[in-house]
Formats: sequence, C-alpha cells, structure tokens
Amino acid sequence: MSISVGELIGVPRITVRGSMDGWHDQAVSGILAGFADKDATSLVLDIAGLVFVGPEGVTAMVNALRSVGPAICVHVAASAPVAAMLRRARFGPSVRLYSSTDEIAEHLSPGEDFLTSRWMPPAQEDEEMPKAA
Repeated sequence: MSISVGELIGVPRITVRGSMDGWHDQAVSGILAGFADKDATSLVLDIAGLVFVGPEGVTAMVNALRSVGPAICVHVAASAPVAAMLRRARFGPSVRLYSSTDEIAEHLSPGEDFLTSRWMPPAQEDEEMPKAA
C-alpha cells in the first residue's frame, strides 16, 4: 500500500493505492488524524486505485473514516463497487462519496466553507450560533 499527500484545488488530498488489509487501518487513521490536528475542515481521500484484501480491509477503511468524526468533511473518490460497500456504513453527511477526483473538483470551490455537525454537551451554551427566534 502507498499513501501520498497533495492538494486538489486548495483542499488537502490523500491518495491511497495498492492493497489494504485489516492491519493498515492505523496508517490511514494516523494520516487522517494529522489533518484533524491541523484544524482542516475538509479533505479529499482518493481510494479509486485501492483494492481491499477481504472484509478486514473494508472494515479497516470504514474504521479509519469513522475515526475522523464530523469535524472534517471527507470527500472520497472510490470505484463503484467500493462506493457501494462504503454506503452501507452510513457515515452521515461528513463523508461524501464520488466516482472520481474530477467529480469532486466540480463540486468544490476554493472559497467554499464546509458545514459539518459537531457534538456539544447539552448543558453547554453555543456562543457561535445565535439562538433562533
């Protein structure tokens, strides 16, 4: 498996190629966590050239994507069969599936703000959002 990092129209892009087995989850999770630590609001994950080694490889990718949480919007470029498997995981709005990075580029613009949900304890007031009238 090889992992490279770059950009797609100003958005961090992670490209994963080769074969992914169950024990690769820590490598992918670690890279995704690095972007969370840098306060990234979105990133592109290109796994179109990735082959999964059995169900453990798919589970590893699902776990890696879930480790990001809702703070980052992850735009995933995946082949049709892989996208179908990932849809079953029901990630929610923070993980968006596309057929290619070209399709992602059509939907992203460099100045776009990504809105994702975030968890707050019920007793804490949200000073960032005004209360609705």
